[in-house]
Amino acid sequence: MLVRSIIFADKTFTLVEARYLLLFTDLDRCSGYSWGAPALVTLYRYLGDASMYSCKQLGGYPTLLQCWIHEYFPTVGKRGENWKPADNCGLPRAMRWSYRQRVLKVDDLRPILDKLTHADVIWRPFEDHRA
Repeated sequence: MLVRSIIFADKTFTLVEARYLLLFTDLDRCSGYSWGAPALVTLYRYLGDASMYSCKQLGGYPTLLQCWIHEYFPTVGKRGENWKPADNCGLPRAMRWSYRQRVLKVDDLRPILDKLTHADVIWRPFEDHRA
């Protein structure tokens, strides 16, 4: 389930390409694999598809994309009122943002992203953490 719905998620969230199944012939080696890179590759591939006007749905790992968008485009997401860095050490970064329970399609997001200006983007997010 982890592989089909998160790492290599397609638009159905139920299928896995057969070529990936070879990675699981030796289950003891799976913990040594770097799973972040293939998750990003899969997401980037589907983002390329989503940039086409005719695309209506996004594949890939949507939580990873949401966290990246909220991190670099703060006007798109809303920080949770109860989130304090000192109190939440060790919690996932995704806990920083509050979400509304609704489904947004790619067509709903295009106007929001098209309105972004240079000032709406955090270009150097780790500048304060150089030390």
